[in-house]
Amino acid sequence: MATSVYLDNELAPRPPDEVVDFLRPFFNRKAYGSPKVPHQPGLEAYEFVEEVLDYLSSHFRSDGDLTIVGSGTEANNLAIWSILESPGRRGNVVVSSVEHESILGMVDRLSSAGIHVRRVPVDREGRVIPEELTRAIDRDTLLVSVQMVNQETGTIQDIDAVSDITREKDVLLHVDACDALGRIPIDLSRVDLLSLSGSKIYGPRGTGILYAREDLDLNPMMSGSPGIQTLTPVDINIPSLAGFYMALRLFGSPEAWREAKRARDEIAEEIGDLVDEMNSPPDSVDTVNFSLREGAGSLIVEASSRGLYLSQGTSESPSRVLLAMGRSRDLAANSLMLRIHPYIRPDEVELSIEVLTDLLKERGR
Repeated sequence: MATSVYLDNELAPRPPDEVVDFLRPFFNRKAYGSPKVPHQPGLEAYEFVEEVLDYLSSHFRSDGDLTIVGSGTEANNLAIWSILESPGRRGNVVVSSVEHESILGMVDRLSSAGIHVRRVPVDREGRVIPEELTRAIDRDTLLVSVQMVNQETGTIQDIDAVSDITREKDVLLHVDACDALGRIPIDLSRVDLLSLSGSKIYGPRGTGILYAREDLDLNPMMSGSPGIQTLTPVDINIPSLAGFYMALRLFGSPEAWREAKRARDEIAEEIGDLVDEMNSPPDSVDTVNFSLREGAGSLIVEASSRGLYLSQGTSESPSRVLLAMGRSRDLAANSLMLRIHPYIRPDEVELSIEVLTDLLKERGR
């Protein structure tokens, strides 16, 4: 029987032993050299990077360009910057109101350079309203950015519908797929740019991927000494890349997430009548986000004392995402989030339900 279970896997995902064991030799025994230098350790590193990129291209059935960066946040920033930051460029960019801060923060920064930002509203489940998206796009729109899966609620966007709209309007589409990788199918033929995060698929922190359509002419965001990639001068974190590679091989398909989905649904059903608002829709693969009227912070502490580690899923209070979904400020400030890992065991599910139901029933007295 589990004595503790870690479900704070949005803010700080916990890689499994298989990932950690695979990446450890890459620190000092395997492919530890710079892939820019043609000595043996450097050639090993270069060949390993090529192996990972070939695997990604095969996995996604794509001939587009893949750039290895330091995180999903960096991939998002680079995607927005590379399209919008050009001398004299003017127009607007359309984003959903529930995008990750790495998207919203970057477009807001660029607004001072002549880029106007249009935020599209979402419904109560956090899904983009197609009519509002269509209305927001005009002949001056330079880019649309819509996430595939929300980082707080697990809401899945209909990217095919979004892509249909952007294709009809002849506008570039960027998709933040960091929280979608593995959980749901990703079709790169439907997008122009797409961001991935190694940690969100239970690799270590330190690796992100930016996909770009092959014919796009992108601008680098940073300056530095030349590397083996044209879009970024940053040296590749080889051990982190190795961990991402193994995690992708373990959890890169929806079949690998079936147990997480079963666990998510079981937990949500058991606590559904005990919470003030369930924020995650039923089709979420691995996320249970719910709100109380008050006391979310103290419940985190109480749950921790009993071996259940969860969080509010965001450093903002109240949650900007939940406010955009129409929740009151009290509910948005008192959300709690469980992110279910794909290797969760039945005894961990049992402990999670036991602790949550006990604590929530005590609060309802």
